[in-house]
Amino acid sequence: MRAPQGEALLAAAFRIVVADGLAGLTLRPLAQALGVSVTVLTNRYGGRADIMAAICGAAAAHDAVLLDGWRETLAALGPLPPVVAAGLAEAILEEQSTSGRALSALYLEFLHACTWDETLRPAFAGWAGQRRAFWDDFAGRAALAPPLVACGWWSGYVIAELAYGLALEGDASYRMLRRLGVQRLFAGAVAGLEAADSILFGLLRERMGAAEEADTEAGAEAEAGAETGTSKGRAPAWSAQAARACGLRLAARGIDGLTHRAIAADIGIAHTTLSYRFPTQRDLVIAGLACIAGHIRAAVEADSLAGLQRRRAEADGLDPARASFAVALAAVRLPELARQTAYMRAWRGSNLVNVFARYLPEARGIDALCAQVISLGLTGLTNTMPPGADAEEAVATAYAAAGRWLRGAG
Repeated sequence: MRAPQGEALLAAAFRIVVADGLAGLTLRPLAQALGVSVTVLTNRYGGRADIMAAICGAAAAHDAVLLDGWRETLAALGPLPPVVAAGLAEAILEEQSTSGRALSALYLEFLHACTWDETLRPAFAGWAGQRRAFWDDFAGRAALAPPLVACGWWSGYVIAELAYGLALEGDASYRMLRRLGVQRLFAGAVAGLEAADSILFGLLRERMGAAEEADTEAGAEAEAGAETGTSKGRAPAWSAQAARACGLRLAARGIDGLTHRAIAADIGIAHTTLSYRFPTQRDLVIAGLACIAGHIRAAVEADSLAGLQRRRAEADGLDPARASFAVALAAVRLPELARQTAYMRAWRGSNLVNVFARYLPEARGIDALCAQVISLGLTGLTNTMPPGADAEEAVATAYAAAGRWLRGAG
């Protein structure tokens, strides 16, 4: 039996990840997709870590060809004026979300999993570095403020928008919102004298779903057992604990971290008891979304950095930036989550409007669109690192760099 080569390995990985996420990319399903035995697969590539490295290597080689095509275009153009930079950035993101969808899904699944599985990091490092180098070079050609690039904010912006693009590319309102964002970013982020884009931004955000509607529907579905009809009567006392546990696991491990046994163990009940009220994984996802949406709404009401930190502490470690990113990745495989993803994307950064107004009173033109641009970079950066002090410090550094940029100081 002939051993599979790199391109075949990558194609099989694409099919598995698009359907089942990185959690589904285990030896047996991969061998079956390749039409070989597990023994043949491991004899050719080695153990799990070696196979993951081979997949990332093949993906990076495939990606390099695509990125080199864009590099040729950039080299022919020379320095990029803001309008051209915005148009090109959007075109590349659109390509990566459509014709490059499988490759981007694999990239983001690896990136997300590396925040909790350190064994994947060596395999993914080369590919991650390759993509960041491309986008950092793009930023240099567009004369984006160097501190925003050096601290990882710009790379984070691209990563966040790519995740939302995979989930929402079919939504015309999202595509218009993305266009407004990149246009404003390369124009300096702050609103001009004629802020027509601010008005359009507000209209698009409302069209993509008001917070109250999303929260009401998510909460109603969670309490009703996600339309299964199995959850009747008054909710048991542990329902709120279960929803919180779902939100935490969704933020930390994505949808694949939501299993009945894991949630039941988290709150100290039998998994059969949990399954009666939340029969399917989708029910657990909806319960987690209801919890996340509530914390996002609370974060929007904060008017200071201390307030944001307090909200996070009250959330028992639930980070809305990680949660919304995980939901976007989940929506790639579960299209029924697109509406909740659209809501989270539309209202991203709403809390920063109040924070900036208080801490950067001298900066003019900081509107909701400006705040969303800054928030997207912070969101993406957050999700490139494991939770902890290093991630908090990196985000704080990026926030400070963004503040200096908005003040016109760099």
